[in-house]
Amino acid sequence: MELAIKDYAAALAAHVTGALTAPDVDEGIVVAVSGVGALFGLTRTSTVIERVAPSIRGRLLVFFPGRHENAQYRLLDARDGWNYLAVPITARNGD
Repeated sequence: MELAIKDYAAALAAHVTGALTAPDVDEGIVVAVSGVGALFGLTRTSTVIERVAPSIRGRLLVFFPGRHENAQYRLLDARDGWNYLAVPITARNGD
């Protein structure tokens, strides 16, 4: 199963890299990724982001279903997170 999971992470990274390097994507484009909660238990979001980081031309927006506390991101409370040049967009009560 471990080998299949590694192949899955590589295939997923290749798919995202394809979107990031599409001919119409330049430094003024934002590529958005949603559904990373589905990766829980299969691979880490940080693993995929690390693999695709060299291919980011503009901005990569990841809709991250978790919490941001004390400069750390936690996906479904699974483990301490990571913050690869991340900037949180958070909801505020009363806004």
